[in-house]
Amino acid sequence: MKEYNERIDVLKTLKSIMNMIHKNMESEFKDLKITGPQGMIIGILMHHGEMKISDLSEKMGLSSSTVSGIVDRLEKQGMVKRVRSSDDRRVVYVKVDEDFKKRSKESFKNIYERFETIMSKATDEEHADIVKGLNTLKKLIESSSGQSSDDFKKGGFDGC
Repeated sequence: MKEYNERIDVLKTLKSIMNMIHKNMESEFKDLKITGPQGMIIGILMHHGEMKISDLSEKMGLSSSTVSGIVDRLEKQGMVKRVRSSDDRRVVYVKVDEDFKKRSKESFKNIYERFETIMSKATDEEHADIVKGLNTLKKLIESSSGQSSDDFKKGGFDGC
């Protein structure tokens, strides 16, 4: 069995990767005056269209209250809108404001292109290994009886 510190390296590596992704996003979002998490929400909405807060929170791996707070700030800045469902008035969707979508499209395109450039340097075998490793980790976390995915959503590995 591997030593505890060797196994915890997975978390340290994940945190390092997330920090690098966050820094890349932050630099692109500076001109738009939005944070990384705000940019992630807008990116998800631009890709998937209008969504409920609960669906957004699931995609981001954050609590609904956290996502709702981020959406509140985006709404105050005129970047997103809340829209009631025409089928069920109790249901509220969040969508990107059309003017903001036009202004920000280039920044989001740059982020995707940058990641595409990074991943294009990997061989097909390396790409398959990355996907396989990440899926293995995901399955291990999901099947773990002592650690729920909700613990990770709450930032359970911040201490690494």
